[in-house]
Amino acid sequence: MSVQIVKPTDPVILLCCAIATQEGWFSPGTIPVVRNNPGDLRFAKQLNASAPGWNGQGVAPIATFTTPETGITGIFRDVWAKVAQGLTVAQIISVWAPPNENDTSTYLQNVLDWTGLKSDMPMLQQIAALVKLN
Repeated sequence: MSVQIVKPTDPVILLCCAIATQEGWFSPGTIPVVRNNPGDLRFAKQLNASAPGWNGQGVAPIATFTTPETGITGIFRDVWAKVAQGLTVAQIISVWAPPNENDTSTYLQNVLDWTGLKSDMPMLQQIAALVKLN
């Protein structure tokens, strides 16, 4: 029996999936896979993350999470923190993938193409309101 994968509709989940896709999470052997780090996050003392061999000086290396699940938690925590600051998708991506390290415009265009999110609207305005469930 095969499992049907359904594309998420929640804007934050979409953004996290797009970042993970762009960073190489779905390609075996990439740094995000090897380090259980779908967002390719730099070490910032995240819960269940480490930076083996780093002495705390200079630019932090890409974090290594203990499991894929803790790495997924890491990307969600980081994205939600940026969403809570009122950032737009374009602002989030420019911080996530700065031009001195990435082709930020291509990265952003891929994220927008894959998600359908609005580039210059704060993510907070793209999230559905809470609704009562009972």
